[in-house]
Order: sequence, then structure tokens, then C-alpha cells
Amino acid sequence: MKRSREHILEEESKRAFINLLPSEWIHREKHPDYGIDMEVEIVEGDDVTNKVFWVQLKATGSIKLRQKKIIFKAKTDHLRFWETCRLPVFIIYWIKAKDIFYYLFVQKYIREILSLENYNWREKKFATIRFPLESELKDVTKIKSIADEGYFYIMEQQLNEKQKIERGIQAAHYWLDGIPQSDNEQLKDLMLKALRYELIDNFPSAIKEYENILRVCSMSPSQHMSVLLNLGNAHYSISQNKDALKNYKVMLELAKKISKKEALEGKSAALGNIGLIYSAKGELDNALKYHKDALKIDREIGYKQGEAAALGNIGLIYSDKGDLEKALKYHKDAFKIHREIGYKQGEAAALGNIGLIYSDKGDLEKALKYHKDALKIDREIGYKQGEALDLDAIGLIFISKGNSSKALKYMNDALTIHKDIGHKWGEALSLGNIGLIYSDKGELDNALKYHKDALKIDREIGYKQGEALDLGHIGIVYKRKDKPGEALKYLKDALNILDRYKLVYGRDFIQNAIDSITKTKVPSPRRRGIG
Repeated sequence: MKRSREHILEEESKRAFINLLPSEWIHREKHPDYGIDMEVEIVEGDDVTNKVFWVQLKATGSIKLRQKKIIFKAKTDHLRFWETCRLPVFIIYWIKAKDIFYYLFVQKYIREILSLENYNWREKKFATIRFPLESELKDVTKIKSIADEGYFYIMEQQLNEKQKIERGIQAAHYWLDGIPQSDNEQLKDLMLKALRYELIDNFPSAIKEYENILRVCSMSPSQHMSVLLNLGNAHYSISQNKDALKNYKVMLELAKKISKKEALEGKSAALGNIGLIYSAKGELDNALKYHKDALKIDREIGYKQGEAAALGNIGLIYSDKGDLEKALKYHKDAFKIHREIGYKQGEAAALGNIGLIYSDKGDLEKALKYHKDALKIDREIGYKQGEALDLDAIGLIFISKGNSSKALKYMNDALTIHKDIGHKWGEALSLGNIGLIYSDKGELDNALKYHKDALKIDREIGYKQGEALDLGHIGIVYKRKDKPGEALKYLKDALNILDRYKLVYGRDFIQNAIDSITKTKVPSPRRRGIG
């Protein structure tokens, strides 16, 4: 049987690309090859670096260039698949007649170009992709450089996608492009190491790495801002808000030393994160000012995803201020933007926030619908962490509806996912929620076990807000077991943590429990994950 010209060209492109790679690098063909032809792992000296990227090869015999760009049509089902991949995906385009390769970093292209220029591309069978001529892949140095770029982008996107921590508190935002373009290999390697620690919720180790970077690496002001942002975020993630705030404010000072255009994205992230800290401290008007300043910048630079995130943050503040109608408007505006730019994960998060508003309004059926819509999206795009948090939120609604058995099923499903993906904070969240269910059912020994398991994890990852709530819940269980001395010890330890770290959420419930230790039953606040 005669082989087609297209099949021959495909095999030739694979051989040509492999010849471009260093002989020590590891490459594997993907079988089946739905949307991915090859996996490449970088080897440096004798070290396998664990830097892996995926390649989809395209080839042509010759081509006429139009408008200094290479244009081809990609299947949108492939684009949707690449968009959700957790490794960097590169389309490598080979022109045989000139033996030249061009590349395109797919996830970044989809998010920052395709979805802005053609927001409804998902509704079509094909989408037009354009390679700029400056994307020529000349040598191995360029390949390693784009692999690093891909790693930074994917890691920081994953960190940006970590969902809400407690009711009304969001995860800090990271610089979209990671470390600005740099030839400093030491800087990039140390940054990657620190980011990996953050992805597994090992924030103390990440902090040490970022502090080491600031000591040993020479950096431009932009790079310095990026490292400070990551360091501040790591501190924020374990409730070290004073240290986080210090780093964000140094960023704002550095922003004055570089061009406005170069500084704006990092400045927006710093302002938004400062807003989160003031929100955690209960200074809602201050928080609102910083989030609105971040929103203004995001609109100025046309960063739609950042605009939507800022709108969501503002919505959460209005919710905490008790203005649920205004909060609902901001969350719906955020949802509209996420849908327009095709950012499904943001769309699910906004639906979850809207669900929480309806829950606060007492409309549990409407709240349940929004959380289930969020769950459907997170399952469609394969975002397991979002799926687990949606399940947690649905479980909390069933607690409010008085259906503890159904609530327990959703919470256990969430717990299983958190464990499977190694999401320690989420695991503690689900354990704490299950503890609350058993407490409501009167199964106090079971409740105590789950709350203590949650406490162990929150202490392990250094999450002070969670630790305080765990201690408070344990104190309440001991109070119900008629052990006031033991209860008081845990409740005072919880209050000391909140006071030490200037945290507001949960303070009233713990103080009231201490005040009424010999009086009446005190209801516990729910730890609420947002989908």
C-alpha cells in the first residue's frame, strides 16, 4: 500500500525535529497521539531536570508567507484539549523546503491572543492560528528557553487557579508571565524550585527559596518585583500577612523605577493582593480601595482575566459588608467577562461565588443550581481541585437543608479528590466540614477525630487561619462533651492565633464560645470552599 505524501512529510518532520534536539535529551512518541505527537524531557549534563513539554508537529513542503506570519487552521477540539493540559504544549511548524521550524506556545496563545481576538472560537470546528516569523526555532538554546517560559507560565497559572481559601478570602494573584525574559539560568532554576514547593502547599520551603533568590541573584527591577510578588504570596498563603504586605509595598516602590507599561501588570497584582490582606484584617473600605485601583489598571492594559478577578474580589467585599445585591452585580459582571473570553475555570469560580450569595440570601435552591453549574464546568475541563471545592460547597448547602447524609456523601467525595491530587489545604477543608457534620449529628468522637486530622494538616502546611478554626471547632466539641476546661484551652489557643496574625474570620464565634463556656450551645461557622 502506497504511503501518502502527508504521512511521509509527517515522518520527515519528526526526524528533523529530533535531530534538532541534543542527543542526551529524552523524547517519546505519544500513543495514541490525539493532539500530541511527542513528549520531550530536558537533560542537563547527567541530570534529568523533570522539565517536560509536549509537542504537536505540523509540516508543509513549502509556503508563501502572508503579512510576515505563518497561518494554518487548527481543529478546535484539539485546541480545547491543549488549553487544559498541565504541561506546556508547543505547536512546532516545519517548512521542509527551507528546513526551518517555527513554534507557538499554545496555552498562552489561546488565553492571551486567540480568546481575545475570537472569543467564540470554541463554537466552530476550526480556528485560525498565526505564527509570527520571530518565533523561528534556531537551536537548542531557544528550545530550552521556550521550555522554561512554558514551565513558568503553566506553574503560575496553576497557582493563580487555586481557589478561595475561606469565605471572602481569595488566593493571591501571580504575575501572568512569571519571571520576565532573562538569560540568568540560576534565577530561572531557583524560581522553578520555589514554584514547585508552592504547588504542593509547602510554603515555608518556598519562602526560603525566594529569600535565597533575593540574596544570590542579580536581577532587573522587573524581575525583582516578580520575586517579591511570589514571596509575598507564599507568606500570605500561610497567614503571615505582615510579611506579605511588606513585600507587596516594596514592589510598588520598585514600580516607580521602571517604565509604566512594564510595571503595570505586576503593580495590579500587588494592589489586588494588598486588598486581600486588608480584607482578612476586616478593613473592608481599605480593601475595596486597593481592589478598585487594581481593577482600573487591568482595564487600562486590557487584561480581561485580571479585570474579572478584581470584580470578583470586590463582590466578595460587598458580600462581607452585607450588601448582597451589589455583590451579586460584581460577580455577574465577572462571570460575563470570563464567558466572553472563554475562560471556563473563571466562569466556574464566578458561578460558585454567585451560589454563595444566594445561599446568604437564604435561597438554597438557587444556590444549589449555581454550584452544580460550576461543578459541571469543572468536570468538563478536568479541573479536579475546582470539582472538589464545588462538592464541598454543595455539601454545605445540604447541611443547611438538614440533609446530613447527603451532605456527608458530597464531602467524602470532595475529600477523596483532594487526597488523590495531593491538595493538602483542600483535604483539611473537607475534613473540617465532615467534622461539622458529625458534630451536628451528635457523633462527637467522630467529629473530634476529623477536626484533629484537619488541624494536623493545617499545622503541617502552616495555614494559620485554618489552624485557628480547627482549634475552635475542637473546643466546641469538648464543650458539647461537657469538658469545659479542655474546651477553654483549645478556644483560647484559637483566639491567640487570630490575634497574633490579625485575622478576623471566626473571631466572633470563638470569643462568644469562650464567653458562654458554661451557658448555651454556640453554632460553628462553616468553612466554605468556593467553586
